[in-house]
Amino acid sequence: MIRARTPAGRLLGEWDKGVAVFRGIPFAEPPVGPLRWRPPRPAARWDGDRRAYDYGPAPLQPQPPRDSIMFHTNFADRRALVTSEDCLYLNVWTPDPAPAAGLPVMVWLHGGGNRYGHGGQEIHDGRATARRGLVVVTLNHRLGALGFLAHPELAAEDDLGASGNYGLLDVVAALDWVRESIAAFGGDPGRVTLAGNSAGAAHICHLMASGAARPLFRAALGQSASGIGRAEGPLADQFAAQKQGLRWAAGFGDRGIDALRRLDGTELVLRGHFGPVVDGRLLTEPSDDVFAAGRQHAVPLLVGSNLDEGSVYATPDALRSLPVEPGADELYPVRDLAEARRTARLFTGESRFAYPVWRWAVAHAQTAPTRLYRFARTPPLPRGLDLAPPRDGLPGYGVHHTAELPYALDNLDCRPWPWTESDRELARTMADAWARFVETGDPNGGTLPVWPAFTGTETMEFGNPELGDCAQAATVERLDAMRLLDRCPRPL
Repeated sequence: MIRARTPAGRLLGEWDKGVAVFRGIPFAEPPVGPLRWRPPRPAARWDGDRRAYDYGPAPLQPQPPRDSIMFHTNFADRRALVTSEDCLYLNVWTPDPAPAAGLPVMVWLHGGGNRYGHGGQEIHDGRATARRGLVVVTLNHRLGALGFLAHPELAAEDDLGASGNYGLLDVVAALDWVRESIAAFGGDPGRVTLAGNSAGAAHICHLMASGAARPLFRAALGQSASGIGRAEGPLADQFAAQKQGLRWAAGFGDRGIDALRRLDGTELVLRGHFGPVVDGRLLTEPSDDVFAAGRQHAVPLLVGSNLDEGSVYATPDALRSLPVEPGADELYPVRDLAEARRTARLFTGESRFAYPVWRWAVAHAQTAPTRLYRFARTPPLPRGLDLAPPRDGLPGYGVHHTAELPYALDNLDCRPWPWTESDRELARTMADAWARFVETGDPNGGTLPVWPAFTGTETMEFGNPELGDCAQAATVERLDAMRLLDRCPRPL
């Protein structure tokens, strides 16, 4: 048992193989009843010792199909999933809980398309990262319609006329908690890196564009997504977002917000697809515009994507969105069925993931030190895995979206897959580089491979068998495709 004294009260944690762990810490009031679709409020104080041995409930959410590669990689946990609308909890791992330790802090944002995920997933366990000398924080935030609904009635009851982005405001509330409380766990509130994957990475990009969040982190690390350069175009403004909210509400009989607040939250999160918008409070203009003008938070940035990002999402319909630009036929050929399938996967991955990440790096490199990576290691899936085939008709998922997660946080053992020593070496190298970046704002140092600063073409390849199978500096492949997509109007 280990105690931590926070401004809200005392917590009891436990030691786990040399790391102190505190789970299920409330960082905001439960967003239920009249607090549904309102900005988060600080958590109430408590008296005495509060047990922090168990994760808090995950946000209300559906689950991806159990035969999907996304389920097997991200959600096939040994612990049963417990969800609740009362979900605003975070977790802390620290190698030294002494208040004077002054350790750098990584705050990790989960992915899941703003529909799935939570801070207690095994894939996000912070112990291996904390053992590298960091304090690690993972957190929950509201998802789906509960996290991102914009609606005229919500804007009317807000003092700024804002609506939407409640899940993103939850992230800011957690960062406020970190600033006020992380010293009680050995962390330095002035040395916080905001890191995350997929939707979590896109949230980081938006928070870099938000003036309100800038005092709360000093570096950013984003994996496999971006908030700018998106295939669907810039964020919706309030007019468009509220129209979407009205269409969604029509599915419940055009009920007003008061009536919707009385419905069961599970019913609400099962309908619609929602994400960040220009809400008028946290985001007052599209993030693309902020980055284009160089007005984003000028912090060190490390971003990257995977080799086969499109394998989970590609369908033959993707070919309808191919750009009509000079050179597009050579970059995205469709001369026969097999080639068309490969092109559908490639275009989906580049337009939705690789290009937006590259655009994020290009825009930010003009302002602050930036590093780019590509992950190229196909994870060793076990034989007999209950796995649906890819929808694009190609064999296997390759280096699919989120394939890097077990490596980047050195959490291979959270999945009973036939990992090799090469996998473990790669995981050690990636996790060491990530930890070094959190500590110093630069992934270089010690015995790590030299990672060049990004100026438009430089990258670090992780797991590419043609470049030594571990980590090697390289040049961005398919740079012509990135430049082609850069010229294309949005939405694609």
